[in-house]
Amino acid sequence: MPNRGKVYLVGAGPGDPELLTLKARRALDEADVIVYDRLVSKEIMDLIPPGTPRINVGKQPRSHHVPQGEINELLVRLARLGRRVVRLKGGDPYLFGRGSEEAAYLRRHGIVVAAVPGVTSASACAAALGVPLTHRGYANGVRFITGHCCAANELDDDPRPLHGPRQHLPGIDQAGRQRTLADDPGGGDLRRHPA
Repeated sequence: MPNRGKVYLVGAGPGDPELLTLKARRALDEADVIVYDRLVSKEIMDLIPPGTPRINVGKQPRSHHVPQGEINELLVRLARLGRRVVRLKGGDPYLFGRGSEEAAYLRRHGIVVAAVPGVTSASACAAALGVPLTHRGYANGVRFITGHCCAANELDDDPRPLHGPRQHLPGIDQAGRQRTLADDPGGGDLRRHPA
């Protein structure tokens, strides 16, 4: 039976090395190969031990030089070589990071997967600015919504069902769509309603 490696889906957080978890740092130190995204900061990349192979699979908006299917196959191929693979993603791998898609694909192919959570930029940026996402008596909920979907699904541009009393709608994905999500297509401006 071939030697099977393992894939670690590691969240690199918002870019500050001091916000990287100890478990994520250990995964970087012990990795045989790093497969990383464009949103991983240089400061985090600098923590990877010299000599550890790095494979850039980062995507730009509307420019995926390595399509998702090829990334999935690469992870399987590396794990089947017996490698300890770190799939390094900005933020948290399961919050708009396609981590769940990659994990499902790997498991279907018999590859052991472990997730290492990361600090998501939505909460990190808010905290850095001193803005609470929830606050008793003011904001009792927060919802994370994407600014784009895969080609098979259309994005519902109507934010009204998402906005409720005392709810924050932080936009962390696709800033170019911010106006669509902030403006009420029915004529009222959601920004006028207190969260």
